[in-house]
Amino acid sequence: MRITGIELFHISIPFVTPYALSKIYGTPSHAEAVIFKVHTDKGIVGLGEADPLNPFTPETPASVMVVVRDVIAPHMIGRDPTQIAALEATLDRVILGNLTARGAISMTLHDIIAKANNIPVHTLLGGCRQKCLPILGAIGSGTVEEDAAAIQDWVDKGCRTVMIKMGALPVAQDIKRMSAAKKAFGNHVIFIVDANQGWNVAETLQFLAGTQHCRPDMLEQPVGRHDINGLRRIRDRAPCLISVDESLESIHNAKEIVLKEAADVFSIKVSKNGGLSKSRQIVQLAQAFGVDCLMNSMLEFGISQAASLQLGCTMGNLLHMGHAYHSVMRMSDDVTDFAQNIADGVVTLPSGSGLGVNLDEDKLKKYTQNYMKIR
Repeated sequence: MRITGIELFHISIPFVTPYALSKIYGTPSHAEAVIFKVHTDKGIVGLGEADPLNPFTPETPASVMVVVRDVIAPHMIGRDPTQIAALEATLDRVILGNLTARGAISMTLHDIIAKANNIPVHTLLGGCRQKCLPILGAIGSGTVEEDAAAIQDWVDKGCRTVMIKMGALPVAQDIKRMSAAKKAFGNHVIFIVDANQGWNVAETLQFLAGTQHCRPDMLEQPVGRHDINGLRRIRDRAPCLISVDESLESIHNAKEIVLKEAADVFSIKVSKNGGLSKSRQIVQLAQAFGVDCLMNSMLEFGISQAASLQLGCTMGNLLHMGHAYHSVMRMSDDVTDFAQNIADGVVTLPSGSGLGVNLDEDKLKKYTQNYMKIR
């Protein structure tokens, strides 16, 4: 089998409600991604998705398309897609960074091999441990009243873990939000606070001091991605779990975080971390050092969500909370059928081969902003 061509579709779809993140990322109103189709001479098409979000990632949809055209495609077209290790080694040699583009390619290769053998991708990753996982809901920065309504909406959907975005408002206001959320829902909801690099160390410690009697169950990425020493200082004083997200892109980041004992939890995003193979390496390193993993998400559509689920269901060091398989529920639409796997606060592994997700070609055409075909 040989790769014969690559199609790229830059899509943009609005959220149901604009998603207020931290002061670093603002309030995006649309989610953008690049959908990949990798064609083979056997008629098998592998699906992938890149989810760049500058400045969360250094990439943009436009840069993803250019790097695939100019650097990645010339080293893939004509090659055997079943030789994932060899192809990834080649790309490791010829391209620096560009992990969301690399992640989408990784998804396509796993999808092709699994479809060719009529098996699900999780079989290639070691086999399924659990067919269903609880999902977490996520809410943006808002008022106490807006938070309460948004949390209740997720609870009504069956979620028992909710991620609250903070870091956009003054710390004192976020303390009030945490206190109100715990008072109203604390007996039956697990809370994750995600500041998305919105605080410095002093502000983080101020938040922790102010929430001693209403603390979250986990705090994710409160400070800048490069401040690993700051994360260690916070972890030493935190009464809750500390998770890393933006600080954790590569296996090299994972090694540094483990050596400095800077986090309790790794936040895994298959697109951010460079695809299934590279994400699995990080997961395995974490497991070796007793670090649990949260399966998290970028602003993703169904292909990335499906790839993440295929990996998540194989893992022995999953965090005992909900996981971020809710991304398509925030969107006004999706170009896949992934949402059919979500019900009553649970995501269920699809039964089909490959990634287990199908494209809606009409929707793909409707939401495509830019298109490229490479042969």
